[in-house]
Amino acid sequence: MSESEDENAVVQEDEVFEITDFTNASDWESFITQIEEIITNWNLTSYVKLQPLQNNEITNGDWEAVTAHLKFTNVPFTMTLHRLKFKPDTEQFVEELNEEDDDKIPHPQYVEDMMCIDNDFPARAHCIARWYGLRCFLILSISSSNGITNQSKCNLLTSSVSIALSNMSCDVPFFVQIQENWRRMYEGKAVSTGMSTQFEMVHLKKCPQQYAYLSGLLHLFKNKIGLTSLLSGETRVSARFTYVLHDWGIDGKWPAKPPDPEAVASHFGTLLYGCLEDPVTELQLAAVWPSMTGDLVIDNDIHSDFKPLSAPRWVVRLCYADDLTCLLSSYLYEFIKATNRTESMSDLLNVLEDHTTDKHLGQALEKITDPSAGGMLPGVKLASGLTKVVTDSQTLFRKSAYTLGRIAAVRGRIPREVLNNIKSYMFFQESTNSRQSSSQQQQASTYTFYHKLKAAPIDSLTHHLAMCAIVVNLCHGGLSALAQVWHVFVSELRTMLDKGECLPGIDSSKPDLNTCLLHQKLQMLNCCIQRKVLREQRSPRSSSEVDFKVNPSFVDISEDLTESNNHNNHMATDESKNETTPLKEVDKYDGNLETSENAAASSNHSERLSSNDSRGKFSVQSDDEDEFFECESDIDLGDTEQKHITSGDQHQEISEQQSLDQVSFTVNSNKTEDGAIISRDDVEHSTNENKDSMVDIDVSYPAEGRLKPCDDLNLLRCNSSLFIPHTQDHAPVTEDQLEEQAEVFSKLGDTKEGSKVRAKMQSASLRSDMEAFKSANPGCVLEDFVRWYSPRDFENGELSQRMKIPQNLWVTTWKSAKPVPAHRQKRIFDDTKEAEKVLHFLTNLKPAEAAQMLIPVCTHEALLVLRLASDAMKESLPSLPLICNQIEARAAQIFKQWHMYGSVANQFQPWTKDIQSKVEDLFRQITFAETMIERARSLQHKFRNLGDTAQVNAFVRQLLEHPEVPLDEAAVGPVGCIIKYYFQNQQNIVVEAESPLSSEQSEDVRLPKEIPPLPKPAGREFIIRASNSYPSPFSRKLPHRMYAVLMQNEFRLASAVSHDSTFF
Repeated sequence: MSESEDENAVVQEDEVFEITDFTNASDWESFITQIEEIITNWNLTSYVKLQPLQNNEITNGDWEAVTAHLKFTNVPFTMTLHRLKFKPDTEQFVEELNEEDDDKIPHPQYVEDMMCIDNDFPARAHCIARWYGLRCFLILSISSSNGITNQSKCNLLTSSVSIALSNMSCDVPFFVQIQENWRRMYEGKAVSTGMSTQFEMVHLKKCPQQYAYLSGLLHLFKNKIGLTSLLSGETRVSARFTYVLHDWGIDGKWPAKPPDPEAVASHFGTLLYGCLEDPVTELQLAAVWPSMTGDLVIDNDIHSDFKPLSAPRWVVRLCYADDLTCLLSSYLYEFIKATNRTESMSDLLNVLEDHTTDKHLGQALEKITDPSAGGMLPGVKLASGLTKVVTDSQTLFRKSAYTLGRIAAVRGRIPREVLNNIKSYMFFQESTNSRQSSSQQQQASTYTFYHKLKAAPIDSLTHHLAMCAIVVNLCHGGLSALAQVWHVFVSELRTMLDKGECLPGIDSSKPDLNTCLLHQKLQMLNCCIQRKVLREQRSPRSSSEVDFKVNPSFVDISEDLTESNNHNNHMATDESKNETTPLKEVDKYDGNLETSENAAASSNHSERLSSNDSRGKFSVQSDDEDEFFECESDIDLGDTEQKHITSGDQHQEISEQQSLDQVSFTVNSNKTEDGAIISRDDVEHSTNENKDSMVDIDVSYPAEGRLKPCDDLNLLRCNSSLFIPHTQDHAPVTEDQLEEQAEVFSKLGDTKEGSKVRAKMQSASLRSDMEAFKSANPGCVLEDFVRWYSPRDFENGELSQRMKIPQNLWVTTWKSAKPVPAHRQKRIFDDTKEAEKVLHFLTNLKPAEAAQMLIPVCTHEALLVLRLASDAMKESLPSLPLICNQIEARAAQIFKQWHMYGSVANQFQPWTKDIQSKVEDLFRQITFAETMIERARSLQHKFRNLGDTAQVNAFVRQLLEHPEVPLDEAAVGPVGCIIKYYFQNQQNIVVEAESPLSSEQSEDVRLPKEIPPLPKPAGREFIIRASNSYPSPFSRKLPHRMYAVLMQNEFRLASAVSHDSTFF
């Protein structure tokens, strides 16, 4: 029994087989399903009849592309819908097909598009739209760049597309990209009611001889649709022959006069612009014959009816240089390359010194830099970016590839003569009146274009330095030459400081925080020089005489800049509200919240100037005694105690316990400047009511440092006039110094002690003004000072509430202030120390860092040049001013975000990668605008004989705005005649080159009797259309189309053959 059971079990195991479930979808079916879902999502399942295509609608219309991703056996594919956007006024309607009457079945939309002759040879469209004339189609392509080269896989994808179109009743043509992507090979299918269309393509490198003419293509097309012959008039042919003009000759050459290398290398006034080679590389002339009867046209190897001069339509297309070299762009690109170098100033200068010590190298360098050897000539910048020395100006420009490079050998020394010329221009030792008017107009404006870019004024010292630096970097040796110029510049600044000469091209105002950091530093140095000169003046003149006899170049340096004060107030840290810390108040006039004590002085400063005519500034009006004592120590921002200098034994401090009877008066000490004497009776009479407040009054010292009476105000405790004192100017600061102060204030924190320290650090100017006021007004009290200094804090005969807070900064500072005139006080602004800081900062800069500081100034100049050029070309390029506006806005945004300083003053902060990339992108935009300008200028020169200026500009505008421009009257029109002239010159040059002259041959033998007006066509395109029954004579008449292009290295056929799926 057991053995039989085992045998039965073995038999049962053998009978077991695998069951395959065919209801599960395969990968192929899933792929088809994905295609169908995408077609449904894009609403391509309904038949939509659109209006016929308008003339050139495929070229001028707006196209949209919708993309979806799908997979087939884990291979990614991309499905794209290309569709011409519907116009808002386009009428769309859906037609229901009547299957009972096949003759009335309309052709699908794609068939009508294929047969439309108004959009043959579109100038700008997708290749499928150009080859088949379609306005809507689908493309399936593999995501890989290798393409699909296996024929079986291509057939599988084509089958999948056909099934999906049939299942979804979609009549949109569907193409599958095959072979390598660069070949642009497609196979497609379109399915509609009662018909289908097969799209096929042939792509060869060489054209077969039998299909080199229209006769062979017609024979091929007839065989393709299954008929050996067609009746006359059944085929329609459109042809387009393209002729290329690449040599404009002498008359059309641009630039007409190449820039002189010596002139470029020695021009520092402004940046030059212009191309160094022709931006228009070639002109393509297309002769078009639209929709001719194919059987009546002869085109074979013996005879051709396609004569370009008799073509009914001429179309012009231009090709432009991809990498055009322009002067303005070369300036900027070479300069930004210098900013990436890491060599220090000493490294570069030491290398130059080493070169001069070596005999052999010195002799070679002497030959190069010898003025008698032909002057300084820039070199040629090769395509690889290298440079070479050029000694012959004739070899600078050759083969129409004009490029500027550098003149000296790498790290070579600039000749002394050239260096002297550069120095003369930088420091205004030569005439610079060419742009004086524009500079004056900019200075008259409070917020000009250079403020937006944080650059520098035109014709300022900073601007001259930037122009010299960018020209020297391009034409005189790169970073090495730039280092030499910077060394000369800083050395000259030191010399001018030692001699007390003001910097030329730098105004006498305080540093403008809306300019670049370098310009602020030069303004600071100029302020230091002016203060130094004024201190050293010892002429015995009265203050009124000084006003008129001061050097005219010193514009009133005492003039306060409200903008600088507002910036200081903004940077000051707010204090906490308590008894021991400075107060806050809301300014009634401007609505800004300011720190009470120090901010009140700043906020009321302008009011004092207007209401009291201005308080005296000692730095301008001085006399014999008006000089600052040189103190052994300087003011330290971090020092919490203020040191004061008294004027010897001239005044004494009176304690609070002293009475008025103990005060001794003298005639000299109590005389006012107008001769009035302060008597004991006046003092006693004015203090009967408030006798307790007289303990702080000190009238035992003579009045010093008076400027003038303050209107009709009198001292509250004395019957004497209130005088405005001479005061010290507020210390000018640069942007990096303000940042350092803000960093110090923020580190102090919001604690009680930190607030006290911060308030005392900010009260140096307040203490100086209080001491000057006390010296000019013996017997004054705090209320008198507030009436002049901050009138808003004295109302209804008493101090404001914030001034009454015990031990506030104003009260404590007033008590500790001594009556010291401004000329005997310690200097708030140490011009000697600050000047050394500026020079130290400039000396320690690397050449690359100096170049970075000059980038905004160079960009500002480039944008000005670009704006002037765009204004001159706005008739030909109406969109160019808008492009310039966008570039300027972008530049302003970049340079406002770029901070060249850190948390420590006088330390340069190199730019970040983000800022550098933004600046490089800005330069690319400038290059694009310059390229557009040069294209327009080149075309204006080439077609200058077209007519008046308006006609030339109108035609140039069409060429620049449209990919192709049809010519009126074709070959006999005004433009056609000019183009024929250029072609004829080119033909003459070609024939002369192919037939070299020989002295033994006569002229008739040397040249052919007739030179063809146009060269051989570079490309020939044909579109053949026919409507015939296919695939059998009983089939319905359906349209067919074939596109052919024949070029020297390409032969392509794209056919669309329709099949009748009902009567086949």
